[in-house]
Amino acid sequence: MSEPLVYACPFCGCEVRVGSSCPGCEKKKRRRPKSRAAAEPRRSWEQDESSDGLDLPDDDFDYDDFVAREFGKAPHKSIGVKWYWWLLGVVLLVAMFAWAFGM
Repeated sequence: MSEPLVYACPFCGCEVRVGSSCPGCEKKKRRRPKSRAAAEPRRSWEQDESSDGLDLPDDDFDYDDFVAREFGKAPHKSIGVKWYWWLLGVVLLVAMFAWAFGM
């Protein structure tokens, strides 16, 4: 095995020696963006410089007032299980016990 092992790059098709990087793909990687803004995209958690230092009030926030304005003052409907589902569950339990104990 005096000749080196080579393979075809799956991305660009260049012939590459095993253990080294593809010369065709290396050329594509070396391109630099033209500006710093293009090099570092803005992340979702970062703020714009225009909204930095707005001094928004947060000390006297009334949560109860906010909830009343947002959702109204009507009482919430209770979320529960209808009576017929309880009845079905009891009937199924009785049927399972009757089948298990051979009644």
